[in-house]
Amino acid sequence: MVEFTAMLPLILVTVLMVWEAFLLGMAATYAGHSANEGARVAAVNGSYDEVKKAAVERVSGAWADEDNIDVHYPTGRVCDSEQVTRVDPDCGWVRVTIKPPLLFPGVLLPMEVSHRARVIYEGEG
Repeated sequence: MVEFTAMLPLILVTVLMVWEAFLLGMAATYAGHSANEGARVAAVNGSYDEVKKAAVERVSGAWADEDNIDVHYPTGRVCDSEQVTRVDPDCGWVRVTIKPPLLFPGVLLPMEVSHRARVIYEGEG
């Protein structure tokens, strides 16, 4: 009984660390799937609003709060192909950033998980 009592804090900390690792992994998975979905919509000439809507709809659960999701899809002058250096390094990409929860929904970690997916433009068919 003494050994169990002495080990209980270590066991609890280990379980909490495993749970948080799971939450981070889920945030990374959702960010990847969301960025891929946004890139699919962008590939068929979707507007920024359509890309954002598709990307946000792909996320569910505690991660689905729109305040926790940032979709970055630069277009227009910042991505003009005639410029030698592009203003935004994400031109031609959809980047989704998610703030993962800390142990339970409602409390966020002070970090972000992001993923970006390349847009392969299909153009007029």
